[in-house]
Amino acid sequence: MRRLAPFHGLTLFFLIGLIVLTLIFHGRIPQWHSLVFRYLLWIGLFFVIKLSYDRKTVGRLRELTFTFSPILFMILIYESLGDLIHHLHPDIDPALIRIDQFLFGVQPTIWMQRWIVPWLTDLLSLAYLSYYFLPVTFIVVLYLKKNPGLYPAIFVLTLGYYVSFIGYILFPAVGPRYAMTSLYTVPLEGSFITDLVRDGLNAIEHNKRDCMPSGHTQIVLTVLSLAYRYEKVLFYLFLPIVCGLVLSTVYLRYHYVIDLIVGTAIAVGTLIIGPRLYHWWSEEGQRGASKIR
Repeated sequence: MRRLAPFHGLTLFFLIGLIVLTLIFHGRIPQWHSLVFRYLLWIGLFFVIKLSYDRKTVGRLRELTFTFSPILFMILIYESLGDLIHHLHPDIDPALIRIDQFLFGVQPTIWMQRWIVPWLTDLLSLAYLSYYFLPVTFIVVLYLKKNPGLYPAIFVLTLGYYVSFIGYILFPAVGPRYAMTSLYTVPLEGSFITDLVRDGLNAIEHNKRDCMPSGHTQIVLTVLSLAYRYEKVLFYLFLPIVCGLVLSTVYLRYHYVIDLIVGTAIAVGTLIIGPRLYHWWSEEGQRGASKIR
């Protein structure tokens, strides 16, 4: 474990944790054999990447794989949660609905119906979609510019993703678009843009219980803060997009407002704890960074 780069260590720990969780609750999970097999397979892939990097046999590809492999593992792990979460315990949407009602006296997604117009729906759908590109764009820019903040940033983002995944497991919720469908009186109508984004995400996202916390809010706020620290030009480019994205999570009925509040708190926490945890593992982090350079 001491020879692993910090962000790879997080991935390995999380995969081991998912195996343990699956084995503990295997009686509730019909596909538990498949899940354990997949997690073991990904651990094997993880060590293949690690060994290839150590042996320095693939040149530029080795460098790219080492740096961007956390993205692959986060996608694989996120998708696997669709076969796990809903077997563990019931959805908590009723509790989240009550919390929003208590905090605001109304249901925010219903209240926002008065502002729905097709052009705004299209615009916010694109803003919502940007979540899938902002972190990658940020990391690519740091990589191309050989920014010394590259590996600390990857670590903080990786930590943030895995904390949000833990939230999905502990607090499964499908969100207002499913739990409150019968209460809406104004449809979310837009052009083909809205349909393309909505249908595309529904098709590719196997895990539908990713509401609490709002990973969209959490991750883009983390990216924005890291961009301000390491690449201010990106901060100013990302700022209006992030504002639109956060608004879109409620406008498009993907999230309750309490999800955004918790997501923001987690973003702050990972931004505080992440760098300290990275430097605690500084010996491994510096070794990995020096090999890449």
